[in-house]
Amino acid sequence: MIIKHLLAHKYIIALVFLYTSAITWLSLTKFILPEPIRVEGSDKLGHFLAYFLFGCIWFSLFFFSEKLSKTFIYSVTIASVIGIAYGALMEILQGVLTDYRSPDWYDIAANTTGIILAALFLNLIKKKLTKLRTE
Repeated sequence: MIIKHLLAHKYIIALVFLYTSAITWLSLTKFILPEPIRVEGSDKLGHFLAYFLFGCIWFSLFFFSEKLSKTFIYSVTIASVIGIAYGALMEILQGVLTDYRSPDWYDIAANTTGIILAALFLNLIKKKLTKLRTE
């Protein structure tokens, strides 16, 4: 099946690496953009969505990878712990490594909410994911 092929170990690792690198870059670089239209809370929605996807991608590394294949609950738990810790680390590094970004507790809350809701979503589709893994 094509899905199983796409979820091969090397592709999952590449996706995890690329997505995590993108989050790192977006968290620590300075953006020079024209004056954007400000929508209250839109950056928190961005944080939420980015970390929701982060949790799902890291889950797939542990659950679908042929070499790292683990139980469902282990995969969700370790992906959640990594996601929450990484989100907090990125916020801390913004304050430590840059003079143009600052850490924000609300960003950490949005990141954490994204991870938690990803875990809940994955749990909702657990049967489908388990079936996909065994096909």
